[in-house]
Amino acid sequence: MATMGGNGNGNGNGNGNGNGKNRLSDRTAKQNIVQVATLPTGIGLYLFDYRPELHDLAGHGRQLGVMADEVEQIKPRAVSLHPAGYKMVDYGQLVINPADVATAFRNPQPL
Repeated sequence: MATMGGNGNGNGNGNGNGNGKNRLSDRTAKQNIVQVATLPTGIGLYLFDYRPELHDLAGHGRQLGVMADEVEQIKPRAVSLHPAGYKMVDYGQLVINPADVATAFRNPQPL
């Protein structure tokens, strides 16, 4: 089961800060990336796994979320830097329509 930008263990923070909004979203931290939708803002929605060495920091299992480099082009204030050097996205600043997420699961598109 994919977790929306979370860490797959139920707390959903993805970066260890406990706020539930900022999530590790650096493309270099991810693998097995599949774009499943493009949000109306032009930001892609992706299924992915975090690289094994980042599981404890970012999460285990399949994830659903965005890529920081794309968010940075459209909403730069939503992107920050984790102390480990990876870009994070504040999902609280993104508008993600549940219908877009539902569409994502109906028609996944490999990169």
